[in-house]
Amino acid sequence: MGYFDEYELDSRFKSTFESWTPVHGFYHIVSDWDQRRTISVCTSEKKDEEFVFEALYELIDEIPADVVKIKVSNDFKLLWSSADPDEDSAMVPFYPGLALFPGHLPKIRRSQLTEIERLGLHADHVTYEPASGDGRHAVFKYYTNEGNVAMFWHEINCTLRIPKHPNIVPFDRLVVESAGPSCPDQVVGFTTPFIPGGTIRDNVSRVFRLKHVRQLTTAIDYLNLRLGIVHGDICPWNLLIDPETDDLKVFDFNLGAKLGWEGDVAHGRTFQYEEARNDVKLAIFTLYEIITRDLSFREENYPEELDVSMVMDKEDWEKHPDVRLEEGVAVSEYRQVLEDWVRARKTVDAELTHYKQAPDYIDWPPVPEFPLVDCAGSMMRRRAQMRQGMVRRGEPFIKWVRPPTSHLPLPAGQRLLATGEIVS
Repeated sequence: MGYFDEYELDSRFKSTFESWTPVHGFYHIVSDWDQRRTISVCTSEKKDEEFVFEALYELIDEIPADVVKIKVSNDFKLLWSSADPDEDSAMVPFYPGLALFPGHLPKIRRSQLTEIERLGLHADHVTYEPASGDGRHAVFKYYTNEGNVAMFWHEINCTLRIPKHPNIVPFDRLVVESAGPSCPDQVVGFTTPFIPGGTIRDNVSRVFRLKHVRQLTTAIDYLNLRLGIVHGDICPWNLLIDPETDDLKVFDFNLGAKLGWEGDVAHGRTFQYEEARNDVKLAIFTLYEIITRDLSFREENYPEELDVSMVMDKEDWEKHPDVRLEEGVAVSEYRQVLEDWVRARKTVDAELTHYKQAPDYIDWPPVPEFPLVDCAGSMMRRRAQMRQGMVRRGEPFIKWVRPPTSHLPLPAGQRLLATGEIVS
């Protein structure tokens, strides 16, 4: 049912810690992005990440949701499991309060979203409960790990401030949740409209028209030159074509930046501008990839190693046989539109080097101060805290665990909420 039906193991699992104890031997703490849970995998001998992921893949879909630690044999057999909260290694990340966002923004509760499909890590296709809207489809973006706290803050604040543009997928609603009856609402994610048909990379059956090149360059100009925002990840898999309007749309700002900004210094320079990820360069590679289906340059090189001459100096861009271009329009005409735009941008880019030079630049507050939490007996401001400590102290927290993809679709008459709960 979506992204996790076919995946590399290191796309579903992430090892966050490796250690050894006299009691359990060697162990890895692993995050499972499919079930949105953390589990410790113990072995008698030291094992690499590949072994741990393969063992977990064989077992995890049948392990009860409350299990937090297991031990496996060399042939992937389950030796024992534990649901003891004191064995729990999961971290509960900080979620910002609703009061930290503009009050006029529309919102929806996480329990009012029904999961339809898993699109990727922390991105699901959902529908709104009819009572909370009109039952329409949306994409729900969120995070469940402490490493994404700052990135999410900047992504959501950037996305919600971008004015509506025909070639950019817009912000739709804040997604809120409360950890308990007496707890205030926190923002755990946001939604954007769902556009069917898959990305340009996924769906080559549609015609890629000359106007789509112009719409891509128009969207980039609007972001860079009008708002001072750099998308930072222009590629065929971040572009959609709306089947109703036949218009190209850019989405996903999790690798975005403010033009010329040094980044959020207090949080790993998140949202920092990197020249290697400038949108003009990546648009050149994107058009080449759309026409040729050749992803080798991007797959074999880091962004800083990519040079536009790799594709611009090619005499011919050989159209892939599966790609459909506009009838009667040669590849050279697509290239000409791109090259004219690149030349025009060189002059402008030499003068506009910082986001605050943009006429309608957008900005937002810094990441809010983290709360004081108990850390090994001391109160410290941290972006996450151990779940076992919260359970021990009786503190409520937001839960994310959900059934694995292998258990879907659900029987007729049941639906899966974005909370992970199954309801009739």
